[in-house]
Amino acid sequence: MLDEYVFGRATRISQEAPVLVVKQQRVSAVPGGAANVAMNIMALGASVGILGVVGADLAGQNLEDSLVFSGIEKLAILKDPTRPTTRKTRVVANHSHQVLRIDHETEEPISSALEEQLIDALDKACEGRDVILVSDYQKGVVVGSTIEKIVALGKKHGLAVVANAKPESAKYYKGATAVSLNRFEASTAIGRMKPIEDSEAEDVVRKLQNELDIDTMIVTLGSSGMVATSKSETSKVPAVKVEVYDEAGAGDTVIATIALCSCQGPIDRSALELATFTAAAVVRKVGVAVPSDEDLRSIAEILR
Repeated sequence: MLDEYVFGRATRISQEAPVLVVKQQRVSAVPGGAANVAMNIMALGASVGILGVVGADLAGQNLEDSLVFSGIEKLAILKDPTRPTTRKTRVVANHSHQVLRIDHETEEPISSALEEQLIDALDKACEGRDVILVSDYQKGVVVGSTIEKIVALGKKHGLAVVANAKPESAKYYKGATAVSLNRFEASTAIGRMKPIEDSEAEDVVRKLQNELDIDTMIVTLGSSGMVATSKSETSKVPAVKVEVYDEAGAGDTVIATIALCSCQGPIDRSALELATFTAAAVVRKVGVAVPSDEDLRSIAEILR
């Protein structure tokens, strides 16, 4: 995805409708979605390659250019002329107040030919890697059959498979190393309309881990932290208390941190604690962001 921002100053209420009038001051665009996860991995000190699908449009070219500039290796960026590049355009007023988001996207599945190209490219790219990370946004690229093939490739190459999943696709991750859902997604996954309470989180995460047959199941709880369970233990860690400016992209930072920790062995409490600190670093910033070198030095001092 491409995350676009229109920054401006809220000046008044429009006479045409009860909405803010924002005087535009500047516009920016940064890698979003799976590309933001890749940016987080880079920020955390690892090398990363990316695979995905964009439209044959200016937004897709801008996204590719930004990836090249960032140093992320383009393993396979496939162009589909039948779909737009997924874009989220956010209007931000007075430095930090998001007043509107416009999504440009299609959720139609990619063709079987494109899926085959993507899986073939991933198979070839697995040599010398440590983990496959799947960023699942339900935009038509990561569908059930693709997920099952990715998990199979992980087993074939002896790689951890970690995913930021959606409740509709969670069942396809059977056999994965770690899968993360947020509070609301976990509620949907167990057939609940009402978001799960903090007190229910441990029971819910165990239920999902058993039903989905995943090594480690993680449910993030926003300001209440996160809970995870494996076949041997359950851990719950509180969130780091910070002044939150923008929660956009925090889940990307969490899953990037968990994926890197999975390279070192089973995901344990220390991995969750690290993820709460890296996530706290990005919610302090406006817009989708990644931890800075200064953030990481501060975290290292705290956890030393």
